[in-house]
Amino acid sequence: MRVVLDTNVVISAILIRGGNEDRILQAWRRKAFELVLSTPILIELAQVLLYDKIRKAQWMSEKQVSLLLESFAKEAMISPGHSKVAICRDSADNKFLEAAVDGKAEYLATGDQDLLVLKTYHHIEIVKPSTFLKILS
Repeated sequence: MRVVLDTNVVISAILIRGGNEDRILQAWRRKAFELVLSTPILIELAQVLLYDKIRKAQWMSEKQVSLLLESFAKEAMISPGHSKVAICRDSADNKFLEAAVDGKAEYLATGDQDLLVLKTYHHIEIVKPSTFLKILS
């Protein structure tokens, strides 16, 4: 199963040890699903993880975060970036749907209400992290 994780899911995993989002990342590390990302998503993740507020609050060390980003780049499926989507209220959210379409993802896990209200997009289910964990079990 292919899945796109919104930036907020990854950031929550880094901020809250043992939470739903951390459990999702652990499941990915166990190869319970194939992670689909894109270059714009990776860039956003790197930028957000450099915010002082995030760096001070995270339970992972700088080295662990760096290794996580490296593993995303190496082990995730990086979508080719062919699709262009212009459906989200916040245009910055379109990149997650674009990656999901290009990567033929079945799910997009997010905490973003602007994405969640869509429920589905091109047969991609848009779900909360807690719902995605239930799907994994």
